Amino acid sequence: MMKRADGRAPKEVEVLERIFSEANVHPGDRVLDLCCGYGRHALRLAEKGFIITGVDISPVATEHAKELAENMRIQDRVEFLMGDAREILKLLEERQGSFRAIINMWTSIGYYDDETDKKILRQLNKLASPGGILVIELGNRDFIVKHFQPLGIGELEGYELHEHRKLNLEQSRVESTWKFYKKEGEELKHLASIPLNSRLYSLHELIDILGKTGWKCINSYGNLELQPVTPDTHRIIIVGKKD
Repeated sequence: MMKRADGRAPKEVEVLERIFSEANVHPGDRVLDLCCGYGRHALRLAEKGFIITGVDISPVATEHAKELAENMRIQDRVEFLMGDAREILKLLEERQGSFRAIINMWTSIGYYDDETDKKILRQLNKLASPGGILVIELGNRDFIVKHFQPLGIGELEGYELHEHRKLNLEQSRVESTWKFYKKEGEELKHLASIPLNSRLYSLHELIDILGKTGWKCINSYGNLELQPVTPDTHRIIIVGKKD
C-alpha cells in the first residue's frame, strides 16, 4: 500500500529541498532517510545530487529500493540498508556526526512507546553533523481527533484495504486493524489482517520531545504548502536543528 503515496513524492521532495536550502543543506551533502520504505524520497533526492543512506526494517522494501537505484543508475549516490530504527546508532556507528540532514516521513514514528521514540531521536542526534537538521512528517493529532473516522477503505490494483480504527484518548493512540482483501468479481477474498497501534502527537508534544533529545525546533508546517499547523491541517512537518 506504500505505493499509493508515490504520487505525492515529487511534491514532498520539492518541500524537502526548500527546507534543506533554508538550512544550508545542499546537493553533495549526506542525508539519512530513516524508515525509507522502497525509497520514494531517497531515490528522488539522490537524483538531485544528495548522498543518501536509506534504512528500513523491511528486507523486501530495501531490496526493491536497490533494484530501482540500479535501474535509475544512481547507485553511486544512494545505498539502502535493512535495520531497526530502535538500533539505528548501532547500525551506523561509524557514521556518527556525518549526516547534514535526517528525514523521517509518512508517520514512521509512534509505533512504540514515548521513551522508545525519545531513544530513537537521541540516536539520530548523534548521527547528525554539527548544525544538522531533522525533518519529521506525520499525522496531526488535533486534526485526527477532530475529524476521526473509524473506518477507511482504499483500493489498489485489484485489492482493497479496510482500516478499522479505534481512538484511545487516554493514551493518545489509534488502535487499528488493517484488513487486506483481493477483489474476485463482486466478492472480496480476505488475505490478511494486521493489527497496528500508533501514538498521536500534537505540535507542542513534538516540540517538547525534540527539546528533550538534543534538537531545537526551528520550523513547523501543517501541509506541503508550508502553511502553519492548525487543527484543520492534516499533517505536521517539524524541523529540528542539532543543538
